[in-house]
Amino acid sequence: MLSKSTLQLCLLASTVVLGSAAVTSSAAAATPGRTEFEILMNGKPVGKHIVTVSRNADMTNVRIAIDMAGKIGPIGFTYRHRCEEAWRGNQLTSLNCSDQENRSNKSVAANLRGANLVVDGTGFKGTAPAAILPSSWWRFSTINQSRLLDSRDGKLSRVNVNRVGEDVLQIGGTPVRANHYRVRGAVNTDLWYDSTGRWVRTAFRIAGQSFDYRKVTSVANSPRE
Repeated sequence: MLSKSTLQLCLLASTVVLGSAAVTSSAAAATPGRTEFEILMNGKPVGKHIVTVSRNADMTNVRIAIDMAGKIGPIGFTYRHRCEEAWRGNQLTSLNCSDQENRSNKSVAANLRGANLVVDGTGFKGTAPAAILPSSWWRFSTINQSRLLDSRDGKLSRVNVNRVGEDVLQIGGTPVRANHYRVRGAVNTDLWYDSTGRWVRTAFRIAGQSFDYRKVTSVANSPRE
């Protein structure tokens, strides 16, 4: 059911040809905030994706929750994802995620050890470069990577990203200019970030169904790196 993992959804990105994207990333710690998306399947609500970023001394803590339930024809599906990330500046220091699609369970834990992340996941066990980023999308610099750590099961996934252009999105009745990127490779999805690097939209197709993320919280209060 929904093979490709109900929703390889919001989890992956890039070797990029960025062109002249009007976004800059700082080496400083991420800006705290909360972003919530309503997930639409073929235009109908099926769930939510929430990212909450907070600070504690020199650490940035991230909590991610995805919940979905719906039907494709007569067949129902459920999807639940929970993840916690810990960062010191722009360095991921630990990751703990669990993922459940119908009755299929996946998980990954990763911890920084010297120049590597030690990964213990259902899809991969071993080491990954310390600089690798998880496929959680909220960090704009995710699109600058050629490999990502899959936040569902720990696989090291190769991806390629191209900048499509700039679109104007309506978010809470307000027009927002956003840079549009197309991800191809281990995951096929489209991503939008505003001019400051805040994640504002995702869209993709799985099993012939169209999924779209509609942002329901203000852009100004959203986290960014």
